[in-house]
Amino acid sequence: MARLPLLAMLALLLGVAGCSTTVFESLPAGTATDCDPAWPGRWQPEGAIGEALPAREAVEIAADCRSATSKGERKPLHLTLVATRDGQYLQLHDDSGKPDCIGKDKAHCGHVLFRYERSGDTIRLYDVDHARVAAEIGSKKIRGYSERQDGGEVKTDKPVHHNFIAGDGEHIARLLHRRPQVFASEPLLVLQRVPAAPAAGEAPAPPPGGQ
Repeated sequence: MARLPLLAMLALLLGVAGCSTTVFESLPAGTATDCDPAWPGRWQPEGAIGEALPAREAVEIAADCRSATSKGERKPLHLTLVATRDGQYLQLHDDSGKPDCIGKDKAHCGHVLFRYERSGDTIRLYDVDHARVAAEIGSKKIRGYSERQDGGEVKTDKPVHHNFIAGDGEHIARLLHRRPQVFASEPLLVLQRVPAAPAAGEAPAPPPGGQ
């Protein structure tokens, strides 16, 4: 299955893969920035249950948030960070300006969002609960469109949902206020800030306690 640009980039940079997708027609109304001071630096991804990923998969986000380096490769990066009264949200995309789309002939386009929480040097990233959103679109609790893809190209034993949540920015902000369960309760990814990688020829910093 072809990935949306966001998911392909996230998989490349952070080792996260996924097939289900939810696209929001609009970003939630709030204060938007393309480089919050919380994000630049070097991050070690961990699984939602605290399983550390290989050290080589640490990702370095540039000070201007315009590039990220992982596995020795530097890739262009574009963040949109939105703060609302109910939470903070992240859109990760490239510089093409093209929206993410689902459906036949890419009829339903918008933005793929994550919710995030920052606590000190830890950022928790939450994905949409795609199955719940699909069910609530089906029951008319959420206005939008949903399709399900199973078998064939999909190499997973779980249902794959492609969702579109309709509405302008004010509507999306109200929806997230009324239905916080749109996002999963457990983080998809935990990012832990770590020291910058040593320069060429420089010895790495000793571990805590001099061990």
